[in-house]
Amino acid sequence: MPPHALRWLVLWSAGFVVRLAYVLLAVGPGAQPASDSILYDSVAWNLAQKAGFALNGAGGPYPTAFVPPLVPLWVSFVYRAVGHHYLAALVAQCAIGALIPLALVALGRTLYSETVGWNAGVIASVYPLLVFFNAYLLTETTFALLVVLALSACAVWVKRPRAWRALLSGALWGAATLARPTAGLLPLVLLPWMWRPLSLSVERRRAAGQVAGYLAAAFLCVLPWTVRNAIRLHAFVPVTTGGGRSLLDSNNPRVFAEPALHGNAISTAHEAPYEQALAGLPEAEQDRRCARMAWAFLREHWSDWPRLAGYKLARFWRITAERGTTGTWQAEGSPLIGVMKRLDPLALSFGALLPLMVWGAVCALRGPRRWFQSLPLWPIAYFSALAVVYWGSLRMRLPAEPMLVLLAALGFDDLRRRFQRRHLTVVPR
Repeated sequence: MPPHALRWLVLWSAGFVVRLAYVLLAVGPGAQPASDSILYDSVAWNLAQKAGFALNGAGGPYPTAFVPPLVPLWVSFVYRAVGHHYLAALVAQCAIGALIPLALVALGRTLYSETVGWNAGVIASVYPLLVFFNAYLLTETTFALLVVLALSACAVWVKRPRAWRALLSGALWGAATLARPTAGLLPLVLLPWMWRPLSLSVERRRAAGQVAGYLAAAFLCVLPWTVRNAIRLHAFVPVTTGGGRSLLDSNNPRVFAEPALHGNAISTAHEAPYEQALAGLPEAEQDRRCARMAWAFLREHWSDWPRLAGYKLARFWRITAERGTTGTWQAEGSPLIGVMKRLDPLALSFGALLPLMVWGAVCALRGPRRWFQSLPLWPIAYFSALAVVYWGSLRMRLPAEPMLVLLAALGFDDLRRRFQRRHLTVVPR
């Protein structure tokens, strides 16, 4: 095996072992889905049984678009191969999560240097927040990987413009949107970043053609799912019917009134008066009505928007893990429960690396290539803005975490080189 291939394999293996160890310690070999994981597990098992993309109701499986399709789809292949074993899905998710450090190496090499890329990959392989979500069947791990891959593809395309690279970048953003629809607007947000170097590298007509191909590829990747929803749900649903519900969960009178819930969200589906208002409505209509109620609340409290945004951002960017309103993530009897009470892994990792992240952001915005090297800051700002609209949570922040790790690696590399220049002297022969 070539040395460079062995290096990639070692990094992936290390990331996989760390994630699998956490899964076994946190939820155990007899892991069972809970909370939102139940939805993804149920849809995946129905797909594996050829019952379609469906949730289970009183009358049996019914077509749904409440959850995005990509995670239940790949989990269904696992279930078809090994049966309905939830732990098998988590092991597969660990394999996917262990690819994030590799994708981050590729992005770091393109934007900065070989050293920065590999340092970021090593940090990401053991970074607690990127490990944590592998123990729960949710969209976050798959989504974070696709975001890094899409950003890496965009960086390579902008650096060496080719039509096929534009199409690949767009297709990856389409896949990310099918993993979690919050990615939907990010390809558009990145247009100013990519247009400037593209228009300098190739003539504007060719650059515009590649950008059009990039957007078309993203759109065409999502289109079949939108058509499926129109056929099965008899409504226009681009990706999911969960957007309006999420907006209402985080923008309602109870969250606004209770200090313990500031910046958080509740499950309005099981609370009055929302449960009664939505009873009996089709899934798509429920989502639309939730959105209308949420916007009515926001219009009524328009003068409180800055305060609401502050609550959400404070919770989104918290340095310590929150307890009390987030529930218990470890299974009963897990040896990690006692450890988590004494040590805060988020404070130890994010808190320790925060100065390097800030300095890395400063470094990215300096020098002749600062526009190109500013790429990690764009998704960080984007997901922060989404938190202002919805709510502040570690789940919302997770896709930005690889970019923060990359900035920390950049900041560390810059400080290392400064130290070497100042304190190490070269003795002439």
